[in-house]
Amino acid sequence: MSGHGATGLLVRNSQSYAFLRAGRKPNPLVADAVNLLDDKHGRALDIGAGPLNNTRFLLDAGFSVDAIDTDPFFLSLASALNNRRLNAVLADIRNAWIAPDAYSLIVAIHILPFLPRADLPWIMSSIVDGLAKNGILCCTFFGVRDSWAQRGRRMIFLSRSEISPFLTGLKQIEFSELVYDGADAQNRPKHWNIFRCILRK
Repeated sequence: MSGHGATGLLVRNSQSYAFLRAGRKPNPLVADAVNLLDDKHGRALDIGAGPLNNTRFLLDAGFSVDAIDTDPFFLSLASALNNRRLNAVLADIRNAWIAPDAYSLIVAIHILPFLPRADLPWIMSSIVDGLAKNGILCCTFFGVRDSWAQRGRRMIFLSRSEISPFLTGLKQIEFSELVYDGADAQNRPKHWNIFRCILRK
C-alpha cells in the first residue's frame, strides 16, 4: 500500500471526525490485540485511521503502520507525527489494495459499518487475505439495537449470527457485545450497540 504523502498543514474542519477525536487514548480493543502478539516489529494496517489514536499506539509499540482514511485532516496529523514508520494513505479502503499475507495486525475500529452493505463481504475477504499467518484482526461491527439503526441511517447493522460468516477461517479470541448509553463524536447522546472482535488467522 503506497502513501500519498503527509506534507503541509490542511485547513481544519470542525465537523471532521479526525479533528474532533484527535489526541485521545487508543481503543482498548486495539491494546488487547497488541498484547496477543509476541513480535511487535511487524507491519500493521489501520483502516479508518482518522484521528490516528490507534496508529500512534501501534507506532509506539514498535509496528510499521499503513494508515488509511478519507478525511484530509488525518494527513495533517500524520505529518505532525513525523514518523518514518508511518505510511499515511488518503483513500477509501474500497479503492486501496491490501497486499496478501502482509500484516501481523489489521485494525478496523468503527469503520466497517459505514461501508455499503454490498461491499462488506469482499472487503472482509481482502482484510483476511491481508493477514500473515497467525496475524490478528481487531475490528468492530454495529448491532441492530444501536440508536443509529433505529433512525434509519444508511449503514450496516448486524446481529451476532449475521457477523459470524465474515469470521469464517479465523480463530475467535474475543467476540463480545456492548450495549450502553454514551455520546457520539460531537457529544450528542447515543445508544451504542457494538460487537468487539479479536481474531487470529
